[in-house]
Amino acid sequence: MKDKTPVVKQLYRLSVEPRVVERLVTLANRTGEPRSRLASRLFTEAVLSAKPAASRTAKRSRA
Repeated sequence: MKDKTPVVKQLYRLSVEPRVVERLVTLANRTGEPRSRLASRLFTEAVLSAKPAASRTAKRSRA
């Protein structure tokens, strides 16, 4: 039996452009995946693949 990774449910209020919502609905309809699950998956992929920004102090010392 496969152990599942624990999941934490956290609610966020996001402000997005209507075109983002339309795109999410289109993708969900095309894939048959529920919108909330698709949004969670896409958000997770984006956060896990994001690279940390260079620190501000490092940028100042180069100037």
